[in-house]
Amino acid sequence: VNQSAIDAFERARANFCFKSEQTSHRRGDFLTFATGISYGGGQTASFDPFSALALGANSFLLSNPAIIRMAKFSESSMRLFAPRMHAYYEDTPRKILARYPTLKENFKNGVVGAAKFNLRPDVVTFMHLDSNNLPAGWCAITALGDYDPKEGGHSYSLGSWADHRVPPGSTILIPSAMQRHSNMTIQPCIERRHSFTQCSAGRLFRWVECGFKTRQDFFADGSNYDLTGAGTRCVEHLGRIASRR
Repeated sequence: VNQSAIDAFERARANFCFKSEQTSHRRGDFLTFATGISYGGGQTASFDPFSALALGANSFLLSNPAIIRMAKFSESSMRLFAPRMHAYYEDTPRKILARYPTLKENFKNGVVGAAKFNLRPDVVTFMHLDSNNLPAGWCAITALGDYDPKEGGHSYSLGSWADHRVPPGSTILIPSAMQRHSNMTIQPCIERRHSFTQCSAGRLFRWVECGFKTRQDFFADGSNYDLTGAGTRCVEHLGRIASRR
């Protein structure tokens, strides 16, 4: 699976066109593109965030059997370790696709809204926080490559002051909206490291819970959002992540 995914990533990087802003951004200096269903940043409806330039790469990568296996493995891992969170993730895209059938999910019966393909062969991210993701939700990060996990490529989290070995082909699940994270360097020009991530925007869940309305329109209509505020909403989400049943 690891080698098949590497081959697909490198073919996509070599054969398809991307925008210049996709090569340098707040997460690092490497080629990346996102695909799937998202919400926020001024949007008034959910949308597919990939650009027209990346449509070919999008179709090519999402249909690759190795990438499909990685995506399903990470979702199965969430279902095993946090079934209540998985059920929450599963319910939201079902409601969106029922209302907007023209939208396309990344993977058949998938529960995670979006995916990111980081295509540079030596992907090293800046220390960052994915504040748009669901705060207590899981972000799945799959490392790909041929690097020596004893020497580099470790996952590093600010605050916990811990680093973890992530061998090529491994997947880790982290609350990326609450935990600043990065990865350590590898040996450039000798080793390779790509990564594949899956996450869901926090505003996507709130938009669905508000009856597919912006929060402003929801309140303007006189509706009351039961999970408004740090207290109830935080407790609700932490309950999903902390309990297996």
